[in-house]
Formats: sequence, structure tokens, C-alpha cells
Amino acid sequence: MKFDIDFNVSYIKEKIENLAKFTDPNIPFTRIVFSEQFYDARNWLKKEFNSLNLEVSTDNAGNLIGSLKSNIKTEKVVILGSHIDTVPSGGRYDGIAGIVSSLCVMKHIIENDISLPFNLSIYDYLGEELNDWSISCVGSRGIAGLLTEEILNRQNSVGQVLKDEINKIGGNTKFLDKPLSIAKNIIACLELHIEQGKILEQKKINIGVVRSIPSISRFNVKVIGQAGHSGTILMDQRADALVASSEIITFVNKLALRLSQESNQHFVSTIGKITVSPNAAAIIPGKVEMTIDLRSSSKSSREQYIKELEEKIELMNKTGTCKIDMNNIAYAPFVEMDKELVKLFKDSANSCGLTNQIMDSGAGHDTAQLSRLVPAAMIFIPCKEGLSHCPEEHAEILDISKGTAVLLKMVENLAMLNRA
Repeated sequence: MKFDIDFNVSYIKEKIENLAKFTDPNIPFTRIVFSEQFYDARNWLKKEFNSLNLEVSTDNAGNLIGSLKSNIKTEKVVILGSHIDTVPSGGRYDGIAGIVSSLCVMKHIIENDISLPFNLSIYDYLGEELNDWSISCVGSRGIAGLLTEEILNRQNSVGQVLKDEINKIGGNTKFLDKPLSIAKNIIACLELHIEQGKILEQKKINIGVVRSIPSISRFNVKVIGQAGHSGTILMDQRADALVASSEIITFVNKLALRLSQESNQHFVSTIGKITVSPNAAAIIPGKVEMTIDLRSSSKSSREQYIKELEEKIELMNKTGTCKIDMNNIAYAPFVEMDKELVKLFKDSANSCGLTNQIMDSGAGHDTAQLSRLVPAAMIFIPCKEGLSHCPEEHAEILDISKGTAVLLKMVENLAMLNRA
């Protein structure tokens, strides 16, 4: 059945504009998980599910679900989904494009009375973005049984406990010590997402079929020096924590650049969060905390990076005036997408007459967590200049619509295979 691209464009545009309204008005576009704006957006999504007469529920991990039951008796399910939370001062398309495209597919299937041999569900995965509890992909980790007691009992900067927030939104953390029971019935988890890079735009390719998602490691680095008067402590008498931190920042950047060139695989490292104390113009910085974000498709390059960084910190502790500690706070290993689903996504894009290529993701996604347990795959659509996690993030509605056509074709192809 031909997919109505023109209808898609207007529908997708409307829904994305609706979701963009749920933001901290002073810092668009900001919809942090568990915030007032996040709750408001979830209520909006529940209404969208209800308008399609879907069965609405929240699972034990706090994921919001809208389900269309098959007209045959079955427990099998295909999941479409992404997330509606954002980073601070983020964009209007990261995650949102995947939710809206899923709504579009569901609407098309219902209005055209398409019979499916499996249940079809849309998931808004809880807390995909890195948050104040130093964890990302909360809901998808919960499905896969990857939320440990240590993670669930973490407190954020204002003392809120993560498990309490999950329970408050409708989850039940007592049952998160193992994969959720739904996992054994999942045929496929599918996700559409903006690329968050420049490859598709530069090559003028419609669809990126994702082959793998890199390992993601995060480290907390504390540099302890000694605060003092900026006018009276002489330069050779200082233990300036910020100066020591700047040496680490420069080292990390050069190390990652070298290893990315040597490995010829996806390898990036960033220090994007830094807290300086006391943070005053007339005081020598006495303490710095920063977070290192490391993403690698190469296990050996990751290990080499950590080894050289630890050696650098050990040397600085021996020869410098500051004390430096580094701790691992998060790790998600490299994963490959389900090979059969990758091939089927490529076939689906070809059937839609859309240019496509196999590619690796540089960002982490809920699909990575789910792929450890169930068949999962995802596609990318282009985004302007590769910009993401910023207000300038932009994707053409027509590009989202093309990706939605591929997502629908994927569901139809899975239906055909599961009727056989």
C-alpha cells in the first residue's frame, strides 16, 4: 500500500510543534526527565495514544506504552519507539522524530485497517538522555534488566532517589532485578532517529541503516588543589586545580585524536561538564570536577586510552601540586544490531525507492540497551549540519516522512514474514 507522504508531512510537522511547546521557557528546548515539562509532555502523548484508541500503560521501568492488539491471539510484539526527554538546551528532533514517526505509522495502520500477526506497541523510553543521576537510557536498561541496585539508589544533586522517581511516574522498581517479561515476546525493536552527524547530509543519502553502536564510558575526575587569594599567592607557590585540569583536558583531546587516527574506527572523547570551585575571579581554583565521555567501536583503542590516561594522572599525582582521582561512573559496551533486521531495513528502504547506506552510530541509543536481549535495529535520517543537543538542531519534515515510510514498510515486511 502506497504511503501518503503529503499527509505525513503535515501530521509530523504538527506533532513536532506540539511537543516543542513543552519546554523550560527560559532555556528552550529543555525537557529533562521527571521535570514538570516532561510530565506535561507525557500527558500529551497519553492523549495521542488515546485518540488512536490504543491500550495505554506504564511498565515497571517507567516506559509509557501505547499498544495496538492483533486481531489474532498472540503475545508476540513489535516495538516502535524513542524518547521525548531532552538534554538541557537541546533540540526539537532528537528522540521526538522517532516518537512522532511511530505515531504516524500506527495511525496509518489503524486507518487502513491493516491486519498484523503481532501486537504493535509504541514506547516512550524513560530518560534516554544522560541525567542528574549520571545514567542514560533508564527505561530501556530497565527492560533489559540492567538497572542495578546501585543505580536505582543513586541520588541526584538535590537528593532525589532515582527509584523513587521511577515509581512516582508509574513504574515498580521492585521488579527490575531481571529483564521484564515482555522481552521473551519481542520480535523486533525498531527506532527512527536523526543522525546527529553530517554523513547523510553531505552524501545526500536519505536513510542510514545502523550497523553498530559504540561502547560509551564515562569517568568522573576530581582535581583537588588549594584555594587562595589570587593577588597574594605567588605563581610558584600555587596548587591551582584549574591549571592541572586544563593539562588533563589537553592530554585527553590529543590522545583521542591520535587513537582515532590509528584505529580508523569510530573513536571520540569529550570533556563537556566542568565544575570549578569556588569559581570566583579573585580566588585560585581549589577544586575541579569534570566528566570524561568516551565512545569507541574498538575495544583495544578504548583499553589503550584508559591505560595512557591513568598513567598520565599517576605521573601528575607524583610530580604536581594537586591530587587527582578518576572513577568510572558508567559503561555501556559496543553492540551490533540484529543482522537480519539490518538487512530487512535496507530492503525496506530500497522498496521505498530511497537511497541508503549501512553505517555506524556515534551516539548511544535505547536500541543499544535492548539489542543485548532482543532483536533490535534502527535507521537514521539526515539532520542539518549534523547539529544536535543544541537549539539549532534541525531535520527536514520531508526527511522524517521518508524515514517513516521505511519504518512502515519494515512493519509490513515483518508482518509478511510472521504470517509465513
